[in-house]
Amino acid sequence: MSGAAGAWIRRRGMALIAAGAALGIAVPALAEALRPLLLWMSLGTMALALLRVEPAALSGVLRRPGLALLVLGWVTLGVPLLVYAALSPLLPADSPFLAAAVLIAATPSVMSAAVFAILLGADAALLTVVAIPSNALAPAWLPATAAFMGVTAQVDPWAMALRLAVLVGGSFGLAALAVRLVGRATLRGQGPAIDTWIVLLVTASAIPCMDGVGAALAARPGSFLLMLGFALGLNLVLQAIGFGVFLAVPRKGALSAGLVSGTRNMVLLLAALGDPGESDLGLIVAAAQLSLFVMPVLVAPAYRRLGRAAGQDA
Repeated sequence: MSGAAGAWIRRRGMALIAAGAALGIAVPALAEALRPLLLWMSLGTMALALLRVEPAALSGVLRRPGLALLVLGWVTLGVPLLVYAALSPLLPADSPFLAAAVLIAATPSVMSAAVFAILLGADAALLTVVAIPSNALAPAWLPATAAFMGVTAQVDPWAMALRLAVLVGGSFGLAALAVRLVGRATLRGQGPAIDTWIVLLVTASAIPCMDGVGAALAARPGSFLLMLGFALGLNLVLQAIGFGVFLAVPRKGALSAGLVSGTRNMVLLLAALGDPGESDLGLIVAAAQLSLFVMPVLVAPAYRRLGRAAGQDA
């Protein structure tokens, strides 16, 4: 990847990721064809992200896990309880918007949270540590939350455990192999090139993540756009609240808490609920899946501004 081309990709990374999602919606056959490759795309993306995380930063989070545990508790318990407390007085008990909002809030952190952290200037090491137990809890926590909301959500714990093992073991293994073969110092010097490939892989991953979403949009475009607005609003509000709750910690930690408060593993939730076109609930979650790839381009200016302000204050 040439310097000029790589720089162009990095500058427009958020827009390219959103364009990948749009392509997956516009060409449903392509999204379906690439779906079997999604796990391997995710593994490659996570491995590249780990190359951009300094071992000292990762070990620092593990040696002092207090903040990671607080963020994990917040995204697992605090956010869904807050969403239910805020929306249940406003919406009927059988409202698909209420059920979707609570389920989205109870869904684990997206496994590639570290990738979004790198792109937005948050703490990739912190979110790497948070994402693993967050997803490990999902087979028990997500169906329990769904049952509380009167919704059926099927999560195969063995399939989930296998996927998690492949993603975590494979990405850490590939990153360790790259460090051994190339050297940490050389990889540090290749940081911009690695970031370029991260953008390209996330953009490619967005295409199969839209499998089923295009058909749902085509079937009910007006309803889908309304639900997309709801999902974007929920994501944005949760990020703002998460940032505010952790405002007392270092700025990167607060930005990370905000990011992971709204950025959830919608692929897992969609798989648990079934065909997104079969119900209003599934359609809202499909819209939330799209919002995952649209939101970064909307919030990136705020993240950059808050990150610069923290640097100036320091």
